[in-house]
Amino acid sequence: MDLKTLPLATILMFPLTAYARAGLTLEQAVDRGLKVDNIIKTEAARVSGAKAGLGQARMSRFGGLKLKGMYTDGDDPVYAFATAMKQGTFGMASLATINDPDPARNYMAGVEAGVPLFTGFALSNAEKMGKLGVEAAEAGYARANSGITFKITYQWMMVLLRARLAALAADSVAAAETELKTAQMLKDKGMVLGSDYYGAEAILSTLRGYKLEWDKALELEKEKLGIAVGLPGGAEVSGELRDPGYPALERGRLEDAAAGRKDVLALRKMEQVSKTAVKMQENSVLPVVEAFGSWETNSESLSDFRSSRMLGLRLTMPIGDPAWFARRDGARAEASMAASRADEAKKQAAVELSEALNNYNSALETLPVTKETVEKARQSLELFRPLYRQGRQSVLEVLRAQASVLQAEAAYYQDLFKLNLYRAQALLASETLDAAAVKDISGKLAAGNY
Repeated sequence: MDLKTLPLATILMFPLTAYARAGLTLEQAVDRGLKVDNIIKTEAARVSGAKAGLGQARMSRFGGLKLKGMYTDGDDPVYAFATAMKQGTFGMASLATINDPDPARNYMAGVEAGVPLFTGFALSNAEKMGKLGVEAAEAGYARANSGITFKITYQWMMVLLRARLAALAADSVAAAETELKTAQMLKDKGMVLGSDYYGAEAILSTLRGYKLEWDKALELEKEKLGIAVGLPGGAEVSGELRDPGYPALERGRLEDAAAGRKDVLALRKMEQVSKTAVKMQENSVLPVVEAFGSWETNSESLSDFRSSRMLGLRLTMPIGDPAWFARRDGARAEASMAASRADEAKKQAAVELSEALNNYNSALETLPVTKETVEKARQSLELFRPLYRQGRQSVLEVLRAQASVLQAEAAYYQDLFKLNLYRAQALLASETLDAAAVKDISGKLAAGNY
């Protein structure tokens, strides 16, 4: 088939279909997920907005330039007198009608400019707040990036876990069905008790229930991963849950990293913004000096304009503002709250790291136990089978042993899931779940990588 004959939408769907069919590595899933995540887009827009605010604060130093124009028509004595003087048409005859002038009209056009010379440090503080705002927004973006990376890592590992559990359940059901077929023939010959047979059938039904439940759970997790990475209809994964023998996590290094976590950094920057706002409020009683200038033309018609100019310095200074103290105290309260939020975020970061490390170490210690349980359960099953075929054990015991193997294997792979997930969580808590860490985990859990 020629690609030229295919609709554009179909061609564009080829990469998505390939990903869904071949399966995503963790690195690919994270890469796709970060590109389509709306939280990341929101934080990126926040950074852009903060940079625009900083640019506005910097450009405010240059003051402003504006054009003005106005048409007026009236017979108010003061207006008529002033208009005649502006137009250059005032004469002795104007005095004769000063109390009852004829209507005067005027066309005015002009340019006005102002440049701040001293603003009570308002401009410098505004620029400082703008810089801090950009840094806070960038830190927030970085933290959101880490959070979404972990979210996708969790979802990817959930698909791995559910796929493995579903496969284990399918194998257990197939093995149990094989034993039940043999038992059916023996039962027909009177060599297997009916009570044992029906008990074994009940265990098989339980195993089938596990299979059905875990198959449905796998479909759901694939669908959730597909939504997260922009693959409608679900996504397959490429990888295997295993203990890759991670190097030990250095608690001291991770604690140092957690103390400077991006969300904590963002709140520290906002604390500095609040402190700067206090200074701005305190300095609001200082005088403001501005250089200004204007050029203006006036005419009774749209021709023969007469121009005038004015240059000067303007100083303003508040000397009586009863609300100043309340505004200052309010700004100080905001700064105190911002400091408390940053301190609490630092404490929370330490708690999250401690929990993640504790969970990770617990999974490390539990894994050999669950692995040994699997080995013992399999050994028990292998011993039961020949005894059953020799008529020395009931088929009921064989299926019980089969169910025990499934339960032990499920517990083992759940521990493997926890081991890998809690390590990623520890990296997230210490702000070290970056692209290099994702690549490392992805490589260690790659399919067939033993």
